[in-house]
Amino acid sequence: MPEVPANSLNSNHARRLSVTCRHIDKLLAEMESTLSISTSKLAFPQYAPDVGPAQRRVIEDYISRIRAQLVRVLDGQDIERPPSDIPVSRALHVNLTFVDIAAEELKPEYMRGYGEIPAAAAVELNGIAGELQSLAKQLDRYLTQGARENLQERLNRLEQSGGEVALLKKLESIIASQGLVEFRSTLSMIIDRLEDNSFEIAIFGRVSSGKSSLLNSILDANVLPVGVTPITAVPTRLLYGDAPIVHVWRANRSREEFDISQLQEFVSEQLNPANEKHVTRIAVQLPSARLREGIAFVDTPGLGSLATRGAAETLAYLPRCDLGVVLIDAGSTLTPDDLQTIQILYGAAIPATVLLSKADLLSPEDRSRVINYVKQHIQEQLNLDLTVHAVSVMPGNKELMTRWFEEDIAPLYSQRQELKIRSIRRKLGALQQSVETALRTRLRPKEQMSPIKVEQMRVLESELRQASGRLEEMKKAARGVANELEFAGTRILRTVAATLVESWSKQGLTDDEVPALVDKAVMGTVQEQTESLRRRMDALTHKLYETLRATAKVLEVQDIPAEHEFSGVVREMPAFDIGPLNVHLKRPVLLSLLGGDISRSVVTRRLAGTVGEQLAKSLSAYHALLYDWSARTLDQIQRRFDAYANSYRAQVERLVGSHASPAAEKAAIARDLEGLESLHGQPTAAS
Repeated sequence: MPEVPANSLNSNHARRLSVTCRHIDKLLAEMESTLSISTSKLAFPQYAPDVGPAQRRVIEDYISRIRAQLVRVLDGQDIERPPSDIPVSRALHVNLTFVDIAAEELKPEYMRGYGEIPAAAAVELNGIAGELQSLAKQLDRYLTQGARENLQERLNRLEQSGGEVALLKKLESIIASQGLVEFRSTLSMIIDRLEDNSFEIAIFGRVSSGKSSLLNSILDANVLPVGVTPITAVPTRLLYGDAPIVHVWRANRSREEFDISQLQEFVSEQLNPANEKHVTRIAVQLPSARLREGIAFVDTPGLGSLATRGAAETLAYLPRCDLGVVLIDAGSTLTPDDLQTIQILYGAAIPATVLLSKADLLSPEDRSRVINYVKQHIQEQLNLDLTVHAVSVMPGNKELMTRWFEEDIAPLYSQRQELKIRSIRRKLGALQQSVETALRTRLRPKEQMSPIKVEQMRVLESELRQASGRLEEMKKAARGVANELEFAGTRILRTVAATLVESWSKQGLTDDEVPALVDKAVMGTVQEQTESLRRRMDALTHKLYETLRATAKVLEVQDIPAEHEFSGVVREMPAFDIGPLNVHLKRPVLLSLLGGDISRSVVTRRLAGTVGEQLAKSLSAYHALLYDWSARTLDQIQRRFDAYANSYRAQVERLVGSHASPAAEKAAIARDLEGLESLHGQPTAAS
């Protein structure tokens, strides 16, 4: 054995020495942090600065000397220095998690332990918590998304070379150098729009109208299962990708990838009955030439359960799309469901077109006759002059599909891209003006604001906080509706039983009419709650929009939201569908002799025995869908609201705060402001 030197340390000694050196290094870091108090950004500083610049330099030199000695100590003992094994981003993420928890505990349900809270104060507390949590989540999103939130890198990747990108790069540089983080969300949303060239075409049609076969033919890929009953609640999106793959989102699970051959396991009622797999979204990527330009198709379920709802209700379930295609079997005829769908699409400002499928079964003369009939019928019923195209999936009729693309889709796609650029230019011009206003405020000598003006600013802050509070309350309410529905089976069956008893007693309901009545009663009970939630969310988005508009007016800023930025968010609400019911229920023989309560109780038990399990499974699946939809929708609303509210709050702080920019900073601010102002008169800045 090699001889151990007399002054050598054993492993325990070495470990203790290493730990002590690391502890001393951490204490030195805390000393450096304390020294920085004179330039600290803390809102509530703990230390009073009593160390002058000369003293600080000496102290920092000593700290460096101690650190150098720590290194020499470990090297002298041949002790390996511990590696840096904790990523900074992870440590920051952990701290942000604690920030989120601390803010969460400010909400009324936790604060009530300290005493009763008035209703108005509860909204205020929700708003305070919401503001803090939202900012923490924005920072956390920036950390976790990495390059995705690196706005400069995203701008460099953009192919466009026009004035929009040049101005965006200038704004990004100023926002980064001047610390104007309140504008990052707006800037990111504009870049999102520039990156997004998608044009969504949603295909509507009755079951067996040939939607899947048509889409397979359009994309020249046999991927969508034909001849299966689709799950009602989840449309399938078809997007461009380098290789065929299926992306599936399920409740409480992250996105999963599957082979294209497994698609049927998620989209068909046979393999996913009542959506028992809790699928919330499906996207299929394909290397199809017709998807390469950003065009995406949405394969929607059959029309039946949607078009029979009222127009406002049906709109909530429609996909967000740029074009709605209503597919009609050429051998069939135009139905009220088809007309209702067309009417709702136009009511939502979505262009619509009609396709006649299986046109190969008709002679050219019959094809022209059917097209004229459909056009005339739509004109008479809806007063709309729509284009109607005949298409076929048969190899010898490919020119019909090509003609439809060239005449209908290409012009609409070009028009959408033009409208998108116009919208981006308007948003960009408003953002430029807001950044200029922020820079001018920093340059302006701090004025003593009148008490009336100060109070007006406080009111603005309070109104924005109240809006955030209402948003937090809506999140809680949406979770409550979803959770309540999951276990509402017994209550729903009681309601259905009461409807049956009344119909048997007063309307002479026949046995054959029972299944339809049960289905209608179940659907109606569920829809009553979900449509109430949607209406509340509609009202919330309108209130948020009004609050932002009013705040912008007082602050005299140009970056104001358009109403459609909020009103268009509450869409594509999942539809509840219990599936086909196998109900064999007869009128109780002694119904006229039994009391109402006993009759309803008897019928409730019979219903539980026949459809209770099916209803429970459907409600469980729908709970997952509704929960996911609510969370995603409210998150979109939150991000759009915060994109404006954060910049408004920062403007209020600049007006009433005590911060004065140093002379060196003012020179840089003046240069940035001059650079922005020099861009006025250019098409992008003026739009």
